[in-house]
Amino acid sequence: MILLKASLILALASAAPASNANCATTNIETALRHVFERYKEGGVLELRRESGDPITPQFISESLKIRDVPNGYATLESSEFFETYEAALFKNPTGYHLVVVGSGASVDHIAVFKCDAEGLRADNMALPLGLEEAVQLYRDAGLIAPKGKKGLTEKTVRDWAGSVLALQLPRKGRVITITASVEEPESVYGKKLGTIEYVDSKFVVHSLAKAKAR
Repeated sequence: MILLKASLILALASAAPASNANCATTNIETALRHVFERYKEGGVLELRRESGDPITPQFISESLKIRDVPNGYATLESSEFFETYEAALFKNPTGYHLVVVGSGASVDHIAVFKCDAEGLRADNMALPLGLEEAVQLYRDAGLIAPKGKKGLTEKTVRDWAGSVLALQLPRKGRVITITASVEEPESVYGKKLGTIEYVDSKFVVHSLAKAKAR
């Protein structure tokens, strides 16, 4: 599906309950509440409380460490979470996309939800980042060493057990930064690989090679 062994997982729309036709909002907290009202544990985010108690609107409010409503950005942290979560609201004329990233383990969980006139639903095709796209991002960033040279190999990227990409959501603006999650060699980890720009209600990936060409 998406990112295969790289484990970038998007929320699936299959077997989902009826959409919420009243999902429209410009408030990041309200958008998060709508997601957890419809998707238990936030779908594939698998956001669980250590106590086993449900994710309630009150708990979401209490877990919001950063609540930047004007810029559509929030972070969720709690001693009951196994990961930390970052969320960004990307508004468009008919609604919005909500991106939520859970990090803290070897695999980042990334879910994308869409709200428009049809209601709220998971948008599993919103971020076009498969394994081949990920490898190309590493190539375009000049991080894949030439054959016979020391450094990161394409095979290492393809065989990496955890996520190979990380997404840094914007505190302001409409551009997501893509960074490397492969940790061997150490010099590669955290390097910028490109950006994802939200344009005309779509996410458009720009590698570093494309950025240089513009």
